[in-house]
Amino acid sequence: MAELGTRLYWLLRSLAAFMPYLLLGLLAGALVLTLGVWVGRVWLLDWLRPLEESCLLSLKAQATPTRDRIMTAVTWLAQGEITIPMLLVIGGILIYRDQTVAALILAIGLSGSWLLNGIFKSFFRRKRPDLWASSKRPMDYSYPSGHSMSAISFYGLLAASLTAFFSIPLSVTATLAAVLTLGVGFSRVYLGMHWPTDVLSGWVAGAIWLGACLEGLIQIGGI
Repeated sequence: MAELGTRLYWLLRSLAAFMPYLLLGLLAGALVLTLGVWVGRVWLLDWLRPLEESCLLSLKAQATPTRDRIMTAVTWLAQGEITIPMLLVIGGILIYRDQTVAALILAIGLSGSWLLNGIFKSFFRRKRPDLWASSKRPMDYSYPSGHSMSAISFYGLLAASLTAFFSIPLSVTATLAAVLTLGVGFSRVYLGMHWPTDVLSGWVAGAIWLGACLEGLIQIGGI
């Protein structure tokens, strides 16, 4: 019982210590996304929207049932139905190996990306593409892409954890994380769920959040 209390105490202390990094990720992400919106609306609107429409329509013209199934499977790699079980398994192993702080930051990395994405979407309120009928198109806002943001932040942090605590070469983990991130982002555009700039902004915001989480892992987790 005493050991559990000690673990809980250090867990809460680690959570409190991580708060500055969370706020830094929120502020930096909001600043960069706001700048992107301002530049897009003031300077690039006249040619950017037709270019994005052309991109989506070109991908739609190349669509086949097999490609649709593949892209749907790829996009699920950033869904909670996939990432949460991965978090539970890897986080459980980290806790078993006495790396509770790393498990905590991995959980914060995933949940924090969802929270920040919800905040950003509610603030910017960009409508999703509606170039063709689709019963699978989400009803929430589009900017930035939550799947892209979660993919780069979660898989990037997972790659760092696997390298630091499981001695898997960084070249392997980073390559897999990059492939998954690029695949998820492309699938969102292919399926017509997001504009290309939504995906790019999701990667940027996710990279900022990933950087905040990695800095927290270095400073608090001691990697």
